[in-house]
Amino acid sequence: MMAMGDNGAATIRDVAKLAGVAVSTASRALGGGSASSRTRAKVQEAARQLNFVPNQSARRLTGRRSGVVALVVDESTNALFQDDFISALLGQLGVSLAGAGLLPFLVLAPPDDAEGFRELLGRSEADGVIVASMHEGHHLAGMLEHLDRPVVFIGRPPGKIKCPYVDVDNYGGGYLAGRRLLERGCRRMAVIEGPKDMPTPYDRTAGFTDALAEEGLEPVMKISGSYDMEHGLAAMAAVLEAVPDVDGVFAHSDKIAAGALRVLHQEGRRVPEDVAIIGFDDLQAARLLTPQLTTLAQPLPDMAQAATEMLEHRLEHGEWKVSAQRFPVHLTVRDSA
Repeated sequence: MMAMGDNGAATIRDVAKLAGVAVSTASRALGGGSASSRTRAKVQEAARQLNFVPNQSARRLTGRRSGVVALVVDESTNALFQDDFISALLGQLGVSLAGAGLLPFLVLAPPDDAEGFRELLGRSEADGVIVASMHEGHHLAGMLEHLDRPVVFIGRPPGKIKCPYVDVDNYGGGYLAGRRLLERGCRRMAVIEGPKDMPTPYDRTAGFTDALAEEGLEPVMKISGSYDMEHGLAAMAAVLEAVPDVDGVFAHSDKIAAGALRVLHQEGRRVPEDVAIIGFDDLQAARLLTPQLTTLAQPLPDMAQAATEMLEHRLEHGEWKVSAQRFPVHLTVRDSA
């Protein structure tokens, strides 16, 4: 006779063992996740034999939903509340989810505590998950792909993760930045990139590099790091030391650009006369900098709405209407380039 959990009740592990499948497969089959009809029937029969009907599975099997959507940001707590882009994105998601009658639930889980996240998510009984700022190599990333409920990424998922996502044309944005600096007459241009463990910086630099290549040029320097001002400060100082005659900078975020502008001012470099600079995001800070920042604007309301509609359709119909949506970015020209 099969051994049960400590309290005598069957567990998901018991169901998986009886059905002859992995625990994750049993969880997906009972929770409405990806599973073949044969596997789903086998797991449901095992659950019936063991009288296994946990609360959250029962809700899914009877078609009832909690209306809760977990918002997961793969960053430290400090970065979460100091990053203007993430804060603005979460605000827009709150608006779009509320408009769909869904309740956002912000999940703060350490990047390498996948099991802790799974437990927290289970207790929340969230119907689905929206993920932002995911880094490659974190245990959380791989676990999300096989979660027993639908997941939408904002930003192309890292590595080989195959999940629906919403993104902007980062390559196109980098290309626009390159063309703008070339039109201003820049010839010695550096790139201050975002983190190497995310797809977005790679795409932005690729577009920028291709724009320069059309004129037989290439970036004089590339420095990767976080999207914050401290990275902009350190990287701009390094660029000036290595390439004193640099005349153009493409910064992968407005925060990076703000740090770079401060260093240029301290070193007596005029912007844009001596060094032109372009950022990425077009948040409020871009208009408050001196000079005001030329930057690539991301349509955050459209991205949040698209992610909400993708998830809502999946919850209502049991299938994805689209697997990816990509929005164009707009070059907002101000005084810095």
